Amino acid sequence: MKQIILFCLIFSFGLTAQAQLNVSPNDLSQDTLLDLSDQFISTKIHTEIHNDTNDDAELYWEIVQISGPTNWDVQLCVNNESGGCFSWGVPSNVYPAANIDKPFLISSNEASIFDLGVRPYGTAGVGVYEVRVAPYGDSLNVIAVGNFQFTIDGSTSTENFDKSLVKIFPNPTDDFFTITENPYVESIQIFNIVGKQMAATNFQNGDAINISSFPNGLYLVRMLNDGGDVLKTTRLTKR
Repeated sequence: MKQIILFCLIFSFGLTAQAQLNVSPNDLSQDTLLDLSDQFISTKIHTEIHNDTNDDAELYWEIVQISGPTNWDVQLCVNNESGGCFSWGVPSNVYPAANIDKPFLISSNEASIFDLGVRPYGTAGVGVYEVRVAPYGDSLNVIAVGNFQFTIDGSTSTENFDKSLVKIFPNPTDDFFTITENPYVESIQIFNIVGKQMAATNFQNGDAINISSFPNGLYLVRMLNDGGDVLKTTRLTKR
């Protein structure tokens, strides 16, 4: 059984006198592997939203599901001043059902995280969401829209591990790299092109591996599971 999570993020913008926003990065695509037997496992898209004006912004946000499994939960994370990570299932920062009414604040020439998470509760499928941003108190005047798509299929079997879905990025790199989120890779080994081991370390999803001290050139990254079996070896260019 094989599990794939693909997601992409595209932001479109409308500019008004109230707020001029830009999101960086504004065009995201990433492959992720999760264990769908875990009912509480989740994944998220990370990005930032910037206020590039000289005025502080008070904003409203709303998550709208366009399509997909109705039992999936979503969660938005913004800066701590504006609530941080809201509870799963909270669709807006103005949500009377949970007594939530909190402006999304971004100071002038500052930025906030703008992360959308999905918890699939063991259900595979494709979920498409919009996060609509408007001036606080004027929710109909949408000035930015984030479009999020999550495609989820699941597996826990290493025997059916799809090597093509686990990748190193960025590649080439000049300092750090990481690996696509997955439930299989527990450690990595790095070798230079003549077979000398340069590094060996445990790996958890989200870890950034620092190779800034390595000479420029081609390296081999070996990925291993918890039993020490080699799952995949891939090339990495340090520049």
